[in-house]
Amino acid sequence: MDATPATESSGSPHDAGPGTALLPMSCAEAFDGLAHAHAQLIAAEVAELIAITTVADHYQITGDDVGEGLERMVSYGHDGTPLIGEFLAAELGPLLGISPGSAIARIGDALDLRHRLPRLWQSTVTGRVRVWQAMQVVGATQHLDLAAAQRIDGVLAIGLATNPWSRVLSALPGWIAQADPDAARDRAEAASQARYVRVSGIQDGHVALWGRVAAEDGIAFDNVLTELARALPARDAADCDADLDQRRAMALGDLARAAHGQDALPTHHLIVHISASDPAIVGLADDGSGEATANSGPSTGVARIEKWGARRTERLPQFLAGSKVIVRPIIDPDIISPVDAYEVPAMMRFALEQRNPVDAFPFATKPARSCDMDHTQAYRSGGPGQTRMDNLGPLSRFPHRVKTHGGWQLDQPQSGVFEWTSPMGYRYLVTAAGTTAVHRVQPSSEAGPATEAA
Repeated sequence: MDATPATESSGSPHDAGPGTALLPMSCAEAFDGLAHAHAQLIAAEVAELIAITTVADHYQITGDDVGEGLERMVSYGHDGTPLIGEFLAAELGPLLGISPGSAIARIGDALDLRHRLPRLWQSTVTGRVRVWQAMQVVGATQHLDLAAAQRIDGVLAIGLATNPWSRVLSALPGWIAQADPDAARDRAEAASQARYVRVSGIQDGHVALWGRVAAEDGIAFDNVLTELARALPARDAADCDADLDQRRAMALGDLARAAHGQDALPTHHLIVHISASDPAIVGLADDGSGEATANSGPSTGVARIEKWGARRTERLPQFLAGSKVIVRPIIDPDIISPVDAYEVPAMMRFALEQRNPVDAFPFATKPARSCDMDHTQAYRSGGPGQTRMDNLGPLSRFPHRVKTHGGWQLDQPQSGVFEWTSPMGYRYLVTAAGTTAVHRVQPSSEAGPATEAA
């Protein structure tokens, strides 16, 4: 039988008979493209990792002056890693599209990998181990001293040569315990004392709960939830256990509200942002009884609940049931007059927090209510009207220090819009909506007068 080239067909390749080795050309090319893309992805991850450690090697603190707020040499990594200038995180973070805090962690992890786990570093930069896999080991060994970390590194080298990653990862806790038994004992004791219960932000109208509690408390809580859930009516009388999980979730709210009686529950405040034009706002008024009443009209908007997340406004009456609701309009920034003092008045600060709800540094994440209100153009004693909306913005302490002592330039061309230029010439535009990388200005130290590069 004469062989014929593979051709495209409407049938599935799996319909071909035994011995058919060739796939349609377009499918083969797609697989080649996938393999190439995957190789490029690994190469890019490795290149970024090497670049982070390289800039850490070359980054220098300029000047020998010592004073409050000036840049210091710090250790972003752990035992055995070199000291670096702390403002490196401010330059690196926006370049990678992450906050300064995340940049500190990224630099520390890279230095830990290279200096504390050199064999794993070599396996990573050659592509045998993915960067995300190596970082799992870095995170698990950060508490060890350098000698113990290097013992883990040696064991890992043997394990990786003979086992898949899943088996290596499952064996890692035992290797760590063997590398430093005293540290393992201390961590076990600390874990027994570290208890917490946390609640996530709102997603799809719900929150997630998780935590660590004493075993006896967890078991008792589980039993109570089940008992309360079984007392609630089932949707399907023929199968009372069919929706037990849903009823357990409902029982949690009943348990909270009945803990000390409805009136004795602790007071807490929620700030809910909602458009004044939303139909739901009509019904959310205090009628004197302390109860939130529902608006009868339909609502199609979304409300933002500070700290917790978003929720559709049509669900707000149920969410706020039993609450005292105070409707407070947002102040129009255009009607707030400048003041001739350094201190920011409370009403002006409130308006600033609403205008720019997070730190105005590129890709920063700290809420504005936890930041200082910084004068974009430095305040000079005696000058009138310097404390005004278009000369103020929220900055946390670290960005404030890099602006003052780290060579960063900041302008506010219009109220609430911040233009940053880093010491290396990278430019960023920060608004209430987020951060945009604009372009790089070529520093004069590289090639003559400063120029802009797209």
